[in-house]
Formats: sequence, C-alpha cells, structure tokens
Amino acid sequence: MRSDTDTTKAIDPSLDEQLAKFARSTQTGVWTHLDKSQIISEIRSRINNPYQIQQGEQPFCGPAAVVFELIRKQPDRYIQICQSLYEHGSFEGYSNKFVAAGRLCRSYGNLRMAQADWMILATLRDCANKIVPVHPKAPKLIREIGGITKPWEISGWVRELLGYPSKSYPTPLSGEFRAIQAANSTIESGGVAFALINSQGLFGNNSFLAARFHRIYPNHWVTIVSNISVESPTKISKNSNGRIEFDIYSWGRKIHVNTNPATIKDFFWGVTLGKSISKLSTTN
Repeated sequence: MRSDTDTTKAIDPSLDEQLAKFARSTQTGVWTHLDKSQIISEIRSRINNPYQIQQGEQPFCGPAAVVFELIRKQPDRYIQICQSLYEHGSFEGYSNKFVAAGRLCRSYGNLRMAQADWMILATLRDCANKIVPVHPKAPKLIREIGGITKPWEISGWVRELLGYPSKSYPTPLSGEFRAIQAANSTIESGGVAFALINSQGLFGNNSFLAARFHRIYPNHWVTIVSNISVESPTKISKNSNGRIEFDIYSWGRKIHVNTNPATIKDFFWGVTLGKSISKLSTTN
C-alpha cells in the first residue's frame, strides 16, 4: 500500500482573484475565534493541493471525502461556500440552506484540525445530526458517535455541494466487484465515487482474530480517485491470487490499494456514486 500527497498545482488566476476579493471584504466574520487570514491561506493551500484537506482528530471522514471532490471539481464554489460560511454562518446548497449552529461559530481551543476544514466539515456534520451535536471539546465517544456518516448523507452532500445526482450501492453480502467497476465507469465519465470500508481491515496487517472482528462493521469513508483495476469475477473465483487495485483519498493523503479479492469481500461495504451532469439550479 503506497501513500502520496505531492499533487500540488498552480492556482488559476480567477481563483486567485476570488480569494483576493474574500481578503478585501469588510464583512465581519461570525466565527468568533477563527482567523480570516489563516482561513484564506488554508483555502489556497487546498486549492493548490486538495489532499491538504484533513479531518485531523475529528471523525469527519464522510464530509472530508465529499469536500475533497468539491475542491477538485469546483474550486470556485468551494471558495464561495467558505466565504459565505465565514461571513454569514451559512451557505446555499443546490436545494437546501446549511446554517452553522451558534455553538460552532463560537467554538475555540483545540479544534483538532485546521480552521478552514473545521468550519466546513463541522457544519456539514452538525447539520446532518439530529441527536448528537458537534463540539470540539466533547468526549471522544460522543464525538465518534456524532461523526458517523450514513450513505444517504453522502448522497445528500454530493447533490447539495456538487449538484450531482447520486446513488448508493451497498455490498454487505455481495456485489463488491460490480460496485468497484461501477465506480470506475462513474469516475471515467467525470463523476465521483466514495467507498465505505473498514479501515483497519482494508489497510491493516490483521491477525486471524482481528480480521474477523473488523469484518462485522464499516467505520470509514474514502474517496476513490483513479487507477482502478479489477480482475473479472470468473477469473477471481478460479485464482486466489487475483488483485484489485485503486487509488483513494483518505486522512489527507493519496493511498494506493493493492489487495486480494478476499480482503475486498471482507472489508468493502459499498459505494456512493455521483454522476457529473449539467448542474442543478441553485436555490436563491
């Protein structure tokens, strides 16, 4: 398994001007303890290299996976959303409005992640939660419970942030290879793909007992990026040495997964796909 984060590219002049306008804006920010210049600097670094976005020590893998693709696909919209969040505490999705809770806007201290990432990821996660509010100082167990992302939430964020229609393909018992192939077709046509996995199982070197424990539940969302290679099911069934490969975004880096069919069957729980078509109308 190989990790890589060196994907820096020059920023487009129009995006540079958009950031400059954000910097010149005299609108007072509603995030009491966040620093505007630092946020703008962090936004710029993520546009230069989307792998800079990082959930840190917060359980925000779901929103981080989607915002990673927002930065890659629509960096201008990413800037607009961040500026609106900073200045007004809200932003318009393609059909719904997202409003940051006052408790988030007043959050301070150890956020366990970069300010720009906290602002957008915490807002997305908190708006989706019905019972457990997001708070940086909450006990770890509460933060973990509040950070659980469901497939329909990924679908909603794909629609609201990117404007792509979305569909989930759960694979709790079978269909893993067809789901990965569907992800490949979607990515090749300009869309996005997110996988639900057990990270310790897929990435780890597990003992016999640990492997069986990790089989029973998913715990992490990743973005499938590129370089997907899946041997045909008939060949896999005859060849225990078959390989499945793909690149993913996870925890602020690119990871190349190169594994066997048995590992995929045990630790791969499905995909949520967003197809790139003409954008939906934004609600005014």
